[in-house]
Amino acid sequence: MARGAGRHILRARERAACADPGAAAADTAIGNRKSGRRLEPVAPLGTAPRPEQRPERASPIPRIATLENELASVRSVLDVTLNNVDQGIMMIDAEHYIRLYNKKFVDLLEIPKRVLTDPLHFKQIVEYQWSVGEFGGASEDIVTWILAGGIFKSPTVYERKRPNGATLEIRTALLENGCAVRTFTDITDRLRKEEALKRAEAEYRSLFQNAVVGVFRTTTEGRLLRANPSFAHLHGYEAEAEMLGSVGDIRREWYVEPERRSDFLDELRRKGRVTDFLCEIYRHKTRERIWSSTTAWMVRDDERGCDVIEGTMLDASERMRSEAKIAHMAHHDTLTGLPNRAYLTQRLEQALKGIVASGSFALHYLDLDRFKEINDTLGHAAGDTLLRLAGRRLRRCVRVNDVVARLGGDEFAVIQFGLRHDGEVGELASRIVRSLSAPYRIGPHHADVSASVGIAVSPNDGDNVQELIKNADIALYEAKADGRKIFRRFDHSIEAGLQERRKIELDLRGALAKGEFVVEFQPVVSFTTGAMEGFEALIRWQHPARGRIAPSAFIPIAEETGMIEPIGEWVLREACAQIAQVQGTPFVAVNLSPFQFRSRNIVKTIMSAVTAAGLPPSRLVIEITESVLLRDDKFTKDALFQLRQLGVKIALDDFGTGHSSLHYLQKFQFDKIKIDRSFIATFDKDRANGAVVRAVINLGRDLDISVIAEGIETQAQFDALAALGCQSAQGYLLGRPRPIGDWAGANEPKGAKPAAALAKPAAALAKPAAALTKPVVAGVKGDRDGRGPRADANRPSRRSAHR
Repeated sequence: MARGAGRHILRARERAACADPGAAAADTAIGNRKSGRRLEPVAPLGTAPRPEQRPERASPIPRIATLENELASVRSVLDVTLNNVDQGIMMIDAEHYIRLYNKKFVDLLEIPKRVLTDPLHFKQIVEYQWSVGEFGGASEDIVTWILAGGIFKSPTVYERKRPNGATLEIRTALLENGCAVRTFTDITDRLRKEEALKRAEAEYRSLFQNAVVGVFRTTTEGRLLRANPSFAHLHGYEAEAEMLGSVGDIRREWYVEPERRSDFLDELRRKGRVTDFLCEIYRHKTRERIWSSTTAWMVRDDERGCDVIEGTMLDASERMRSEAKIAHMAHHDTLTGLPNRAYLTQRLEQALKGIVASGSFALHYLDLDRFKEINDTLGHAAGDTLLRLAGRRLRRCVRVNDVVARLGGDEFAVIQFGLRHDGEVGELASRIVRSLSAPYRIGPHHADVSASVGIAVSPNDGDNVQELIKNADIALYEAKADGRKIFRRFDHSIEAGLQERRKIELDLRGALAKGEFVVEFQPVVSFTTGAMEGFEALIRWQHPARGRIAPSAFIPIAEETGMIEPIGEWVLREACAQIAQVQGTPFVAVNLSPFQFRSRNIVKTIMSAVTAAGLPPSRLVIEITESVLLRDDKFTKDALFQLRQLGVKIALDDFGTGHSSLHYLQKFQFDKIKIDRSFIATFDKDRANGAVVRAVINLGRDLDISVIAEGIETQAQFDALAALGCQSAQGYLLGRPRPIGDWAGANEPKGAKPAAALAKPAAALAKPAAALTKPVVAGVKGDRDGRGPRADANRPSRRSAHR
């Protein structure tokens, strides 16, 4: 191709010389400049100089040879240059002959060698391209126009799409001598890149305009340069243009706390990028405050010659609300809305460091007595309602700066800040006990609970959170042990009692297996005949080292630890077995804990004990408290009905002390009602209690239910109850709890007359009672009738078969 190009260059030179001697001279001059010498023009080949033009010099033939050599050299350089450029080049003379072309021209147009004749007319190229569809749907007129010289009239620059998919940029330069030089550049890649750039720019514009996040560009001084619609809307503007024309000082106009702008810039300069920078900003028009999240970076603006800030901004208000809600949930109880244990611990730590309040403060630890009974009997929904009501009452007891927290279950705590004197601690604790102990209305039910409070005061009772909580908890335990519905302040001597409880719990776990429990029996006597009708079985713990341990000391522990079920079953079997050995037909009453009625095998367990002892079911009386019925579940009702059908008697114990005793008399046909000792103790002196006792006795008579008055300790009480027509009596006046062997043969009256025939019924029974009662030390201090304490207010029952 290089040689071909050289030949065409030479022929072009010769023809140009024929047509224009000046052009030939110029061609020669180019060759001379290439060699570094300038020669005079040489006459064209085939032209003889006139005589007057002949110089006085030597023959020109050597000179011509030299020039031709130089021309060949120039031709070689030109040949190499043209064949290595990235453009196709073609030169056409005035007669449409192609005088010069390079290899790139042939490659770009894909012209076969057979077309490249010598000489090569432009028409040959056009006809070939037409034949292969180069001009697409162009008409023959257009081709004719091109062949007729249209090439010299076409635009100087245009693009042509080739059949192979390539796009060529064609430029035409017209020369003064009638020739034309045309260049062909493959711009396919360039167009593809330009198109890709256009698409990218369009996509960027679309993203910028339609992005749901705000996109912005500002100067470091706070001047807004660019913003998308979302950014404008975020700040309360309708459009970007409105915002750009309105915003002046970003720091002053946007930031709720202007110093946050300085924080933002400091972090940006230090790190080069800021991610999720949170701050409050104003909406311009409404001055509404919203939270924003900004991610930004520094870039160089070459046009402005300075650094600018680019970034995105989101409305983080909903996120902040959600995070605040999550944080609240993490530190607050979902049921009551009160702070939780984590929050309480945090505030205690702050208080101990002097952050929240200076001076002394008190920690009140409290729980609801008998809550578990309510929760187990009325159901969890009722228990939840009770907790919410208790939380509201607690809030009303304290000052605004104090903290009320729910720790879990029925446990609450109060931090009392800013103590001025010790008396304030007791005042608040008393308020809490009174408020929480008032009756609660839960749907159709009436719930009576109370509160016990333990108090630890900082710094005397602890200088760290763990110690304060531990000591307040110890004080709470002491309050519950002392009778509940009271408060106790921590005292180091209490710790000894706690250690004692732990020892009892440890010993209790092995007491049953070691045979340390015994059952004693307290008689139930007829008011009318003076005869013993039966006995109530009561458990006693004879510890090998400690001696006799009161039920009040171990029954609560047994219920808390779950040991109550095996112990209760043992009492039931032992009572049935022993009463079966007694002559006559006295009944035996056994108290069952609500915990035992949770067992699905309760009926089977009871009947197994009766069968094993050979005792007729009619001689067994199962005493239950109202807490058993409070569960109001079908299983409990079915179990009671099934037991009654099997012949077992059912007695309602502690009548009048619970929730809605009359309601339960309607729901179930009891065989016996036991008037609680709290009414008997003062009924002959207290008008209200006397009215209750009379009403219960009359109710029993009307419903044909036997009424037992328990806790009779004086002759006056006995006389008054007999006069009211009560059927049965139980209490220390008639006999303390003793082993069953001590009562053998004592179930017959000692010459007593029916109370109805006596002017003074008590006198007729005084002698039998004395005859039935031998001197005996029964129970321990505080356990006068062998029953232990009253029902534990924090547990379903304290008066169970184990009292």
